[in-house]
Amino acid sequence: MTDTLSRLLTFRQYRKRALALCLAPVALVFVARWMIAAPLDAAGSFATISEEPADSIAAPLNPPDPPAPLDESLTNWPLDPLEGPKAKQLLNGALTDLVTRLEALRGYEATIWRHERVNGRWLMEQTLQLKVRHEPVSVYMKDIGRPKGCEIIYVDGVRNGKLITHTGGGLLGMLMPPIEVEPRSSLAMSQSRFPITEAGVLPVARMLLNDIQRDLNDPNASVTLDRITDDEGQPLYRSFHRYVEPSPDRPFARFEVHYDPETLLPRAYSFHDWPDAPGSEPVLGGRYVIETFDPSVVLSDEDFDPTNPGYNFR
Repeated sequence: MTDTLSRLLTFRQYRKRALALCLAPVALVFVARWMIAAPLDAAGSFATISEEPADSIAAPLNPPDPPAPLDESLTNWPLDPLEGPKAKQLLNGALTDLVTRLEALRGYEATIWRHERVNGRWLMEQTLQLKVRHEPVSVYMKDIGRPKGCEIIYVDGVRNGKLITHTGGGLLGMLMPPIEVEPRSSLAMSQSRFPITEAGVLPVARMLLNDIQRDLNDPNASVTLDRITDDEGQPLYRSFHRYVEPSPDRPFARFEVHYDPETLLPRAYSFHDWPDAPGSEPVLGGRYVIETFDPSVVLSDEDFDPTNPGYNFR
């Protein structure tokens, strides 16, 4: 498109572009898929890949009121690297315990940092405030990385299953009213890999559990468990997952999860997409990091109501 044509964009086109920027936070399922801050190499260790952006590492997770402690009989994380059937069985027990403990929570607040590749290009980094209620499934997101960032609200069974969003501050925010969008529409998904309906720690934990249960007896699925430390010297548990060939239920060639040793809550996640050409290296698809997690908050209907006076919906 020439410069002249760019200046002649209709208001409708401009509106769609602005809304797409606002909807970028919808990718937060792996609030969940929580990312590490460096790409994985083919062996599962960290490496620098020149074509991928260098992103800063988010602050360590420090939940003020974490879920109940782990059942140590199910979570005897190995001191040395462990792989094969024993690693899969141990992780299956640990994630089963995690899902049970998370299901006992009513909800939480969190701050998430994320960076994601969509349709072959990196989207802007985002820092997002997140509120999640488990019953009914309710999600509030706000882009707090910029002044008067856009907000998104989704509540199961409300607005015929649509999310509601606005474009944030500035002139465009004053001119455009909030709009309702199907969570899986092309517009909502143009800036995301995952719909807002799947956002939250519990869906992530359930997805990880489903993955390991599917992989338990599959020789083409590799799982390695070990222990690492972050840049602050804090200990972490880690699971690294690799697959031989793609399938509809395996969208990623490999992924890595970091867990808090005291609660097993996922702290970070990174995933690599399948390469376009056989034999090529998988390409980093995204990174997520939880900066804060607080399950002690008490959330009400007002937290998921666009008329909340603390929100910027008009």
